[in-house]
Amino acid sequence: MLKQNYRMPAILLVFVLLLACAPAIIATPLAPPTFDPSSLNTIIAQTAGAAATQTFVLQPTFTPTVTFTRTPTEAPTSTPTFLFLLATPTVPSLTPTLEISSNPFACRLVSQDPTENSVIAKNADFAVLWRVMNVGANAWDANSIDYHYLSGEKLHKQSAYDLPNPVPTGGEIDLIVNMKAPKQEGTYVTNWSLRVGKQNFCKLKVTVEVK
Repeated sequence: MLKQNYRMPAILLVFVLLLACAPAIIATPLAPPTFDPSSLNTIIAQTAGAAATQTFVLQPTFTPTVTFTRTPTEAPTSTPTFLFLLATPTVPSLTPTLEISSNPFACRLVSQDPTENSVIAKNADFAVLWRVMNVGANAWDANSIDYHYLSGEKLHKQSAYDLPNPVPTGGEIDLIVNMKAPKQEGTYVTNWSLRVGKQNFCKLKVTVEVK
């Protein structure tokens, strides 16, 4: 009983002391923290760095893709070549094809002037030229062969002519007869022939229109 009475006054004493000290604790204001301006820049720099680091980490990785576009090379345009195939006209040969007859004496007419049915003036002098080829087996001897009037209108001035020169097989010769047109208009035909002895070969004729 006696110990309990001592404890209570002790507790009360402690409580009184605390109340006495409380105003001093409450009344004493805490000193404001000292502000260092440089620390603000440091904080800002650290914050910016952290933000940049976080942005870099969160930013997706970008790998640039380089695409090479090949410019197509223009293929050289080939220029078409136009081939003009011109038909070569067939020009008849002026040289008659040589066909030798089995007959000893034969001829072929090559050309004639004037041509058949040419117009001749009345009473006009003119000449007929026959170019013939020797296609016989034998040569023409100028001493044994001549050409002469055979039949028809007598337009000639001379009835027979000797060969001007010999003609070998395949050779040509001009037979010329001087003539005179009649005084009357009309169609006139005269016939001539080459001959050897009494044998006539290579008969020739000309037809003229006299006007």
